[in-house]
Amino acid sequence: MEEMGMTNEQYKGMLLDELEDWQEVLELAEKSGSEDVIRKAKKQIEKINEKLKF
Repeated sequence: MEEMGMTNEQYKGMLLDELEDWQEVLELAEKSGSEDVIRKAKKQIEKINEKLKF
């Protein structure tokens, strides 16, 4: 039996869920003033947005 990977739609859905999580982290970090976490969240959001461009 041949195994199949994720469809593009499934992959995009997973990325959108991850993006939403990181946006929440960014909001919390901004409220707390945690510069390190703000930088990390922005970096992750940028990476995910690049992956969503396909």
